[in-house]
Amino acid sequence: MQTGGTISQERGEDGTYSPSPKPIKEMIRKINSLEDLAEITIEELFNIDSTNMETSHRAKLAEKIYENYQEYDGFVILHGTDTLADSAAAINYMLQGSGKPIVFTGSQKPIFEPASDAPNNVYNAVKIATLDVGEMVIAFGNKIIRGVRAVKESEHGLNAFSSPRIEPLGEIGREIFLKDHIIPRHEGKLALFTDFDTRIEHYQQSSGAVTNVFENLVEDEEIHGIIINAYGAGNVQERLVPIIARATVRIEKPVLVVTNCKLGAANNTYWAGFSPLVAGAISAGDMTLEAATQKLMYALGISNKRGYQRRERLDFVKEIIHTNYNGDIKIDPARYIKRQGGANGIQTSIS
Repeated sequence: MQTGGTISQERGEDGTYSPSPKPIKEMIRKINSLEDLAEITIEELFNIDSTNMETSHRAKLAEKIYENYQEYDGFVILHGTDTLADSAAAINYMLQGSGKPIVFTGSQKPIFEPASDAPNNVYNAVKIATLDVGEMVIAFGNKIIRGVRAVKESEHGLNAFSSPRIEPLGEIGREIFLKDHIIPRHEGKLALFTDFDTRIEHYQQSSGAVTNVFENLVEDEEIHGIIINAYGAGNVQERLVPIIARATVRIEKPVLVVTNCKLGAANNTYWAGFSPLVAGAISAGDMTLEAATQKLMYALGISNKRGYQRRERLDFVKEIIHTNYNGDIKIDPARYIKRQGGANGIQTSIS
């Protein structure tokens, strides 16, 4: 399935890349020996720069896989690199119960140009889709990585993606090697959910800057959830903690804490990481920002469907965030914070 990105772009007279009107379908079919791997159906869903990828696009992609799930043994999605990790995370939550390979790939150089990395990436992605893989993965360069654990680490390198908090699921060389922690193919009852609540925001705390932006997000009724990009082990500036408490205790709006480090987790090792959880924030553990963003929209969307309000919604979102969906999070339940009491005082316990 083609969704756009660099793989199907061309350089214009001004020297910039943009989506090409040329049919990528024919270029894909010309990839050497591709048809020997499997019987392939190629469908172009849309052709956009992945910078412009929205939840509505991802919903269409998930719906297309859902509609054709029984007909095919695996799926390959061609996608732009900028938001590929976000889309892989989103599809992980939109399609629950899949036991077949859903493989994302793309390229750093358009398929229409000489020495493009697109043919190798597409070939390997199709081959991986025929193997004993039962989860959402990214095949790019010489790595196979869990889609919901992926981050883009290079703007130009041929190994554009990594999963710094877990080992790659496999290696691509002369042969493809799958590692033991990959989820194998399995029978599953596929479920589709695409009604994400997209009314969330991400707050990047800035050392020494004013806090007005965060305060405005908390007070804005159109914002249903907030993600804070914390330092290190989930550390948040002390001056933000009372604002978090207002969000979670008085307004009862979910606030997630995600570490800004490539390695480690928001694990409340320091008081600066423990205090926001005492104030009612939800630790995203070792989830990536991309996964936490999509998971928060997913959790809020389900909460809306079930009619949860305020405290019930907040508790439900926390439960979803701390639930493992295909290896997206590893968090020690003993470090969860349970809040007891009301708006005038916060008591906590660790369970």
